[in-house]
Amino acid sequence: LQGEQVWAYSGGQLLPGFPRRVADEFPGVPGGVDAAVECHPEECGGDTILFFKGDTVYSFDVALRVTKPRAWPGLGACGAALRWLERYYCLRGTQFQRFDPLTGAVPSGYPRDLRDYFIPCPGRGHGHGNASWGDAGDRCSEKPFQALLSDDTGRTYAFRGNLSFRLDSHRDGHHAWPLAQTWPGLEREVGAAFAWDGRTYLIQGSQVSIFLSEQGHRPVLGYPRALQEELGVPSADAAFTCPGSAHLYLIAGDHIQLVDLMQTPRQAGEPAPLPHHHVDGAMCTNDGVFLFCGPSYYHYPSVAQLLGAKQPAPPQSIATDFFHCAQ
Repeated sequence: LQGEQVWAYSGGQLLPGFPRRVADEFPGVPGGVDAAVECHPEECGGDTILFFKGDTVYSFDVALRVTKPRAWPGLGACGAALRWLERYYCLRGTQFQRFDPLTGAVPSGYPRDLRDYFIPCPGRGHGHGNASWGDAGDRCSEKPFQALLSDDTGRTYAFRGNLSFRLDSHRDGHHAWPLAQTWPGLEREVGAAFAWDGRTYLIQGSQVSIFLSEQGHRPVLGYPRALQEELGVPSADAAFTCPGSAHLYLIAGDHIQLVDLMQTPRQAGEPAPLPHHHVDGAMCTNDGVFLFCGPSYYHYPSVAQLLGAKQPAPPQSIATDFFHCAQ
């Protein structure tokens, strides 16, 4: 976009009919916008484009071709906008703010300086401010993870202390984030986690919280709730579901139990022995079942092979294989 006009390209070629007026391509959006960013359906509930002009934001619904002006005074003017790791940022000069693409709300701690996050500058960097995280924030420290999770959208997370890591986005770096930045309102260590039917379940002691996986991890009302009431067990060291399955496996000590998530009320089956005395976390993907303990993980090609195993699978390095750390 430039001034009153917009250009559209495909495969490096200008599409027929372009350039054209902004108002013709995006009805209700004025020309001369300062910034624009696409909001994905996972965060906005549908394909949306946010246009920024002065203190006004124009939300354009791609399917309905309808524009709704919004006033977000807490955000202010944006000279540029971007989406990175499912988070939305407004840039102004050398500063930036993170914002909620539905409400414009800005979390505490902003604005921040671009030179500490997005621009490599000598003597600067957000790592200086995160020194208090210690080894917990260092993906290669080999400190144990309390939980791991692979959800229905293909996103993979690891939980350690009050932090979470995104594992499937290593091209953007393995960054540690405070829990509440990804899971609104969540505090304290996550002990077990799993995903099912578009929802993410995070277990903390005797309670479980649920978040909508495809709506920016928005919390489900009425939670946290007692784990016994929700899943029929008092606690769990680890949990996992496999892709497309309603079978939840809960691990406590050296035993595993099956819970049918389609059943109401939910009840845990008889405990079955595991070839492990203790498990920190567990995860199931199309590649099989992964059990995590300390700095190592153990891979089983299927649930059946895990349940039938008499000895643990060979230990492998979490830091090397999941976080691309040097051996």
